[in-house]
Amino acid sequence: MYTARDLHKSYGGVKALDGVDFEIHPGEVHALLGANGAGKSTLIKILAGGTVPEHGELQLDGRPVAFANSGEAADHGVAVVSQELNLFPHLDVLQNLFLGREPLAAAVALDRREMRRRARPVLEAVGLETNLNRPLQYLRLGEQQLVEIARALLNEPKILILDEPTSALQAAETERLLAVVRSLRDRGVAVVYVSHYLEDVFAVADRITVLRSGRVVVARRPRAEMTIQGTVNEMLGEVARVEVTAAEVEPLEEAAAASEPLVLDEVAIDGSLAPFSLAAQPGEVVGLAGLEGSGPQVVLDVIFGRRRPDTGSVALPGRRRAPRGMNQAVRAGVAYVPADRKRLGLMLDGSIADNVASVRGGPLKRMGVVMRRGRMRSRAEHWRRQLNIVMADTGANVGSLSGGNQQKVVFAKWLEADPAVILLDDPSRGVDIGAKEEMHSIIAQMAASRKVVIYTSSDLEEMTKVCDRVIVFFAGRAVGEVSGDLSEHALLEAINVGAVEAAA
Repeated sequence: MYTARDLHKSYGGVKALDGVDFEIHPGEVHALLGANGAGKSTLIKILAGGTVPEHGELQLDGRPVAFANSGEAADHGVAVVSQELNLFPHLDVLQNLFLGREPLAAAVALDRREMRRRARPVLEAVGLETNLNRPLQYLRLGEQQLVEIARALLNEPKILILDEPTSALQAAETERLLAVVRSLRDRGVAVVYVSHYLEDVFAVADRITVLRSGRVVVARRPRAEMTIQGTVNEMLGEVARVEVTAAEVEPLEEAAAASEPLVLDEVAIDGSLAPFSLAAQPGEVVGLAGLEGSGPQVVLDVIFGRRRPDTGSVALPGRRRAPRGMNQAVRAGVAYVPADRKRLGLMLDGSIADNVASVRGGPLKRMGVVMRRGRMRSRAEHWRRQLNIVMADTGANVGSLSGGNQQKVVFAKWLEADPAVILLDDPSRGVDIGAKEEMHSIIAQMAASRKVVIYTSSDLEEMTKVCDRVIVFFAGRAVGEVSGDLSEHALLEAINVGAVEAAA
């Protein structure tokens, strides 16, 4: 058994944990839940040796332990799979699986044959079929997540901490992973399961603990005694949850408005995107839906200048020609909020103020848009108030923020550049229900400011709350459009009908 007693931890004056107790028993799936900033990430870091509490004690099998780092925790059987991947994109899959513990042949060279032998059953268990010699960067995000999980399982941990393990997975992959979690439990492994997908939690957890504002408000309660709605209420406490209507939304301050639509005319990329046309009006939120790799991300890449179409044209608001590269796109007023905020959206070692100013300090710097340090802090404080970012100080390290607040910083850095077009690629992946609702409000503010918003999400229900209309993709082709009375059922029906028609 692994126990934590009376844990306390603060960051820059903000108390992340305030006397937290937590227990992990062998052969049990223990769900750790909480809203944005509740303290989950800090507790996970302490349990996995990533940070040290200011007060409190850890005990493993009845003996006090104090891990100096995550490697030492792993040596004691504690493994963690983070939502933000700790992998190396340029190394192949097999190297990533065994990084730091590679078997050697004749004590001098990597024994790739032995590595393959060990990897095969674990990869089969998580349901990943891929070329092990392929560089990781060419795998889609969900496959990379499965590599991270397989890497942890290769070490045969006694305690496995899964932090948002299904956030990038498709439905079939999620079901396979939940089956793996149940199998590990049946083999006596203690599993800590952290997720904002409460349906997954209730499908697999034996017990549930809920944190709120750094304190335990539900302790090791059997799942059978909880309901999803009751769990949400415990996570959010007395925080009012209000549906925001378009008429109630205030535009963003100092926001530039698009005066013309974003137009794509028969844009196509051989093997990735069939000829696709779109006219997105200022103030409109257009959703692009489909399985990963079906086309929505390709469309975002074309608009942002990351990929050039083989045929067709793109006209940005107030600009005739498509951007020839990302820097040109930014200068033309296009913003891009990526799904992987930590690897692609933020400088984790930088301050909040530095991150907010990073776009102006990049491509826009060459246009003479540069901020001094005092101005940077002032602008970061402006966006803290505007977007309700919970932070101790604008000079604090952005890596110390919770996931939802980090994503708000990504929003802030792009809004600081005052774009006319905003591309949102699954922006609320891995954040809690409260933070999602705040982001929905921010997106509504963007639309109220007459910006063109193009939105993708792995959550169809979320798209129905955010979008004015949704274009459905299948296998690189736009196969339908849903508008008016948006519903998850209507989107699923459009995807299925489109898949049948595409296969005919």
